[in-house]
Amino acid sequence: MGALYGMDEVLCMDRINKIMSAFNLQDNLHQRMDTFSKGMRQKVLLASGLLHNPDIIILDEPLSGLDANSVIMVKELISKLAKDGKTIFYCSHMMDVVEKVSDRIILIDKGIIVADGSFEELKEQQGNQSLEQIFAHLTSKDSIGKAADDLMNAFN
Repeated sequence: MGALYGMDEVLCMDRINKIMSAFNLQDNLHQRMDTFSKGMRQKVLLASGLLHNPDIIILDEPLSGLDANSVIMVKELISKLAKDGKTIFYCSHMMDVVEKVSDRIILIDKGIIVADGSFEELKEQQGNQSLEQIFAHLTSKDSIGKAADDLMNAFN
């Protein structure tokens, strides 16, 4: 990845070693990724995307497959990258994480923007609810609670 961005080889290897160490993967540096768990692969993908220190970062479900401590670390990393002036596009279905790490939230339903603003602005507009509740209210045609009840009835 470093070569794709024209990075100096010494700088690239220094960053690779530091990133892999931070992700606890330094012992796996010369192993094939097909032997890695999903979480290990996710860490390598994050590392390769950040290696060249981009100003704009696009993350699609970056916490998928990570263990609990890695989730906490990546959320902290996202926060620090944002404070460092990076623009981060974070796509996720995990609304509790989105509301914690986002300065601006855009909710999309079937390709149409149904809400746009900070979490505080969305709460003001939609009532003092969680982002998950706001999303459900704006996008669900049917009662989600009723659907869950219908699923439970399948076991009776």
